[in-house]
Amino acid sequence: MAIKKQPPWKECSDFILDCGSIHEPYRFCVNVLDKVRDIIPYDQAVLLMLDSNRKIARKRFVGFTDRWVQMYLNYYSKFQGDDFSLTADAIELEGRGYVRLINWHDFDGSRDDMLVNYIRPRRLSQTLSIVLFNPKGAPATIFAFDRLVDRKFTDLEVETVKLLTAHLNNLYKNLFVRPTAQVRMWEGVAGVDDLTEREREVLDLLCQGIKPVYIARELRISVGTVNKHIAHIYRKFGVDSKQELLVRLLGK
Repeated sequence: MAIKKQPPWKECSDFILDCGSIHEPYRFCVNVLDKVRDIIPYDQAVLLMLDSNRKIARKRFVGFTDRWVQMYLNYYSKFQGDDFSLTADAIELEGRGYVRLINWHDFDGSRDDMLVNYIRPRRLSQTLSIVLFNPKGAPATIFAFDRLVDRKFTDLEVETVKLLTAHLNNLYKNLFVRPTAQVRMWEGVAGVDDLTEREREVLDLLCQGIKPVYIARELRISVGTVNKHIAHIYRKFGVDSKQELLVRLLGK
């Protein structure tokens, strides 16, 4: 009976310990990008850190020319929010992050422009993407590791990445946890005591600059429901707009 191959446990352990020693999000992500290559070799890679509205806040490319970087960013913007975007179906499962393997040979032209002008010329074979989440369960950082021509990720490599991603996701979340002594800027403002628990959640996200559509995704409710909560918040604080709300909160 053939012995089932095992992940490189020592290398994985050393990698996670190394990542755990870093306490700044961008340095943490750059370290992942640089060091994971020793465990899971790739030809090219992308790191995208997202803000609360899933716009790119910071980025890093490995093995890309300026032309391909610009084209990548154009396609990311074009497909953001639809079923082809990198985070469209990214749902955190039991705190383990998200891993997706894309075999580009399986696409027969449903996205002709991207396939013809970007995927095929770059000779992409597969992309192994990882999504790490913030403490509220929203996609915060994307890694995409590419293999070119006909090189493919093995089943063992994919399983190893899933194992690493579960640990990375938990480490990454801890970088965003606020000290227990830190209070929201709106605590103590007249009207706060009248808010429901859900309205407090919506207000907290609203004050972070998050748009209603992404508040809905984070709280797993409809945009219409979010807008109703926002209307109730405005009424309870006696304001008519987000700008008036922020002035009221900051001027307490």
